[in-house]
Amino acid sequence: MKKNKKKQSKDFIGKAIIIIILIIGVFFTYNFVKTALSEDSNILSDQIWCSNCQTYHDKATSDAEQNQKLVWCVNCKTYHAPGQE
Repeated sequence: MKKNKKKQSKDFIGKAIIIIILIIGVFFTYNFVKTALSEDSNILSDQIWCSNCQTYHDKATSDAEQNQKLVWCVNCKTYHAPGQE
């Protein structure tokens, strides 16, 4: 009787561990897919990182900023067009 009870206990613990691992796996898989498909986390291919603004801009805005002659401002500690304070 004691061996049978011990075996049932081991079976229960083993099944509980497998269920917990499966639940954690499903949770992480769901969150990974949710994050990958989220529009906020996706960077569109027509966007470029702007190191000045620390954000993404579209290519037209980036090209317009690059066409301007930007100078380093000691007061602002950033680049901006001359005369623009």
